[in-house]
Amino acid sequence: GQLFVGDEKVDEVTLRERVAQAARLNPLTEVQLRADSRVPYGRVAELIGWVQDAGLSRIGFVTETPR
Repeated sequence: GQLFVGDEKVDEVTLRERVAQAARLNPLTEVQLRADSRVPYGRVAELIGWVQDAGLSRIGFVTETPR
């Protein structure tokens, strides 16, 4: 349930502000989204919505190979 920008833990307001700032600086910025398997899909979809609302559409998913 925690949100991060890089390695920095942030709250929802800060995350949304950072995404909006990135969109203003470069609308082609790619957001790389990483979530562990315990995060409900609805939460991931919500974050994707925030990114799109800010004006960014390039969203990549970071995955890890199961061990």
